Amino acid sequence: MKRKFVHNIIREIKQRWSPRAFSLEKIPEEDIQAIIEAACYAPSCFNEQPWRFLIASEESELNMMRDLLTEKNQRWAKKAPVLILVIAHRYFAYNGKENRWYQFDSGTAWGYLSLEAQKRGLITHGMGGFKNQKTRDSLNISEEYEIIAVIAVGKLGNKDELEEEFKKEEYPSTRRPIKETAWRLTKFLD
Repeated sequence: MKRKFVHNIIREIKQRWSPRAFSLEKIPEEDIQAIIEAACYAPSCFNEQPWRFLIASEESELNMMRDLLTEKNQRWAKKAPVLILVIAHRYFAYNGKENRWYQFDSGTAWGYLSLEAQKRGLITHGMGGFKNQKTRDSLNISEEYEIIAVIAVGKLGNKDELEEEFKKEEYPSTRRPIKETAWRLTKFLD
């Protein structure tokens, strides 16, 4: 089913989706740094910027990162030339108290990253399917940080090279209509 847009929104939002078919083509370091910089300009509570990004683009790093993914994600992400682990600091720097918004803010940063990647002709696919404790132990990640997601980044590949299980899902997904997602407060309270 084709996506239907009611309003004139930015092209990168219209074009962005989460493919699994990646090309083996290397991504220039400048593009990697640019998408990270875009993420860093996301808004955050008290400008805390709780997100941190661990980038794997060298083969040894990629092998280590792939090993942290669930088996299903390993099967399609093996061609992604960049994998980025998103972690987030759980506490405010200014007072040491828990930051209840660190996940919200980190999700916003990932959104900025994905849109800048789209603008640069790259694709992204965020994954929650990773081995949390193994990731924490293997990378020596302190309990002060929550492990949020892994992001595959690269150029669009040939979907015919995917396993059959993934081919059938290799298209932009639809979205709920606005009327099922947002309401005027007075209507919500009725």
